[in-house]
Amino acid sequence: MNTPTPSRERRGFTLIELLVVIAIIAILAGLLLPAIAGVQKNARKKQAATQLANLVSAITAYQTKYSRLPASNPTRQAINDQFPDFTYGTRQDGGPVAASQQNRTFTEVLNRSGAPWQVSNAELMTILLNEQRTINGQAINAGNQLNPQQEIFLTVKSDANRAPDRVSNLDGVFRDAWGFPFIVILDLDYDGKVRNPFFGVPGEREFINAPVIAFSMGADGQVNFALAPSGQAAKGTPNADNIYSWK
Repeated sequence: MNTPTPSRERRGFTLIELLVVIAIIAILAGLLLPAIAGVQKNARKKQAATQLANLVSAITAYQTKYSRLPASNPTRQAINDQFPDFTYGTRQDGGPVAASQQNRTFTEVLNRSGAPWQVSNAELMTILLNEQRTINGQAINAGNQLNPQQEIFLTVKSDANRAPDRVSNLDGVFRDAWGFPFIVILDLDYDGKVRNPFFGVPGEREFINAPVIAFSMGADGQVNFALAPSGQAAKGTPNADNIYSWK
C-alpha cells in the first residue's frame, strides 16, 4: 500500500517582499547610474583629447609635406600685424554653425582681426581630407590646389548630418564628442608661435610655441577667454570642462 506523499504548497512573493526587492533595485540603480555617467563622461573627454591630438598632428604633417599651413587665400588675407594668427571659429556662410543637438547654444568664437572672413574648421577638413567645398561663396581646394598630391592627412568618420565626433557632409565641420565645433588657431605669420587666446589672465604666457593649437569647449559648449583656462582656478567656470591641445 502506497503512503501518500504530503503535498507542498507553492508560495509566491508577498507584497512586502516585492516592495523590499524593488527598494533594493532602486538603491543599486542609484549607486550605479552616477558611476556609469562618470565613465561615459571620461570616455568623451578622452575621445575629444585624442581627436584634438590627431587634428594637430594632421595639420603638422601637412605643413611638413607642403612647407605651408592648410589655409585658403581668403583666410591668409584675413590676418593683420596685430592679429597674425587665424582662428577657425564657430561661424561660416553668414551665420553660426549648428551644434549636433538642435537648439544647443555655445560660445561664439571669431577670428579677431576684424576682417569679414569668418570660417570654421570646415576649411581645414576640406583640405586635409582632400575634398572640395564651397564656403562663404569661395571654392576651397578646387582642383586640389591646396592639396595637389591628394593626400588624406586625417582619419575621421564622416556623417550625413551633424553627429558628434564626426565631420559633417552638410557643412564640413568637425565636431567634438559633445557636438560642438573644434576651435583651431594657425600661425599664419610663420614665426613658430601663436598668441595664447587666454593671454591677459594671470599666469598665462603671451605666446604658445607651436604652429597650431586647438581646443574643445567641452560638454557645456562654453569658453570665457577672460578666465583661467584650466586647473583649480577654472573650477565652477565655463572653462572647467574645456580640453586643450597644449595643456
